[in-house]
Amino acid sequence: MGLMKLRYVDETTRNWHAGMLSFIGQRVTGVALVLYLLLHLFSLHKVLLSGQEFKDMMAAYNTPLFHVAEWLLLVAVLFHMFNGIRIIVADWFGVTRLQRSMFWVAAAFTAAVSLGSIPYFFLWR
Repeated sequence: MGLMKLRYVDETTRNWHAGMLSFIGQRVTGVALVLYLLLHLFSLHKVLLSGQEFKDMMAAYNTPLFHVAEWLLLVAVLFHMFNGIRIIVADWFGVTRLQRSMFWVAAAFTAAVSLGSIPYFFLWR
């Protein structure tokens, strides 16, 4: 089993093509979204404890660091969404030969919406 894992790590580190970037990106953004969900549930739990604790936590979240984190969360959601749509289209319609170009289209959509959201996250607050 250990040898199989080493081959997988070796394969992942040697092949930096669009398919591997898509694979890694989908897993990393999925884990990031789960971690965000846990933080979100922890924050909402503060409402049950005390309204003042919740207000204090929301005040702590209203910092430039958290604005950047919030924007990165949006980028993760967008990439996960557009890449997931690409995977669904490739699986349902059997267009696996177009996966490389579809990945770059998903990445372009992610970049366009992410860059378009910068004024909202950083300039209008």
